[in-house]
Amino acid sequence: MRSNYHPFASSISRTYFSLSCVALCLGVAASPAHAQSSITLYGSIDESVGYVSNAKGSSQVLMGPISVPDQFGFKGAEDLDGATKAVFQLENGFFSNTGAFATSGTLFSRKAFVGLSDDRWGALTLGRQWDLTDDVLLPNANGAVQYNYFLYRPANLDNDAVTPVNNTVKYVSNSWHGVSARAMYGFTDPSTGQGRYVGGALLYKSSALQLGAVYSNTRNKSYAFNTSLGYTSFLGQDLSGGTPFKARDTEIFGVAGTYMPNRQWAFHAVVDTVKIASNTDSARATTTELGVDWNVTPFDTVLLGGYRTWFDGKTYTTAGLSNLYHLSVRTMLYAEMTYQHAGGGAQAALLSLSPSSNSDQASVRIGVQHFF
Repeated sequence: MRSNYHPFASSISRTYFSLSCVALCLGVAASPAHAQSSITLYGSIDESVGYVSNAKGSSQVLMGPISVPDQFGFKGAEDLDGATKAVFQLENGFFSNTGAFATSGTLFSRKAFVGLSDDRWGALTLGRQWDLTDDVLLPNANGAVQYNYFLYRPANLDNDAVTPVNNTVKYVSNSWHGVSARAMYGFTDPSTGQGRYVGGALLYKSSALQLGAVYSNTRNKSYAFNTSLGYTSFLGQDLSGGTPFKARDTEIFGVAGTYMPNRQWAFHAVVDTVKIASNTDSARATTTELGVDWNVTPFDTVLLGGYRTWFDGKTYTTAGLSNLYHLSVRTMLYAEMTYQHAGGGAQAALLSLSPSSNSDQASVRIGVQHFF
């Protein structure tokens, strides 16, 4: 067999490699000693088997992630002058049971932003980022604490579950005696038709207590009230056939907190109100939520919590019980039960499930979660 080896080509390759090494060494020597950069690959994968009592009139056995949405991402930072860093984060959601993207056609559906972080002035980032309600409500909500997506609000009315916003500019202040502030502005998004977003938040954190308050206003937000709640009309708009409801304005105000008196117990609560307005009318959703976590052992935690939402004359009362057993720092087994009763003529509708044909819906799931 004829060889493609050529001595002259090999000599050029060696020379190029040597010059590259010299250039790299000179670059390192010339750069400040404090200049460093890092990139982290991270994510989580969750799979479970579950039973749903009533979805579109029949019981179902389902597989899929429901503890923590499956995700993988990259985040990084580069030191610029010791106090200032360039930062970025790219994060994608996917489904372990099918391998499909969480949002069809969107590679980084959860986060995609870049910016600057400073030890004195805080951080300024731009791109696709989470609604500020996620910064305040999410860490204190049963859905996040119990690792149970079904415990978020019906149709995600208060954006409590992860809600990305496109075209945003976000500022996060540094903490001062445990207090920090955040503000975010989102420009109109031509790709989805959503209008401008504006939000602000105030947070406090100590060793035993975390508190937060948030306000946001979004124009032209769409809601899948037909497929998620079973509504055929809302505020005068016909939703038959799966047509989404288009709100002129959505205002959200919420407060949340968690108190941890010791390592064994934690108590958390969320109270929020959402005003959804069309061109001719408006409706309000108000939610109160409580939860308690009992660390039976350093490896085993039992969690109990629930909420009640009042929305346009209807009520949704939901409770959840979970047991999380940690095999390691990164891997846990979980078992969870969730039940919802709807009143005022509403159909029960646990988030991400098809609505029940009546006022009750229950789910039981067991699964495994791994973080990497």
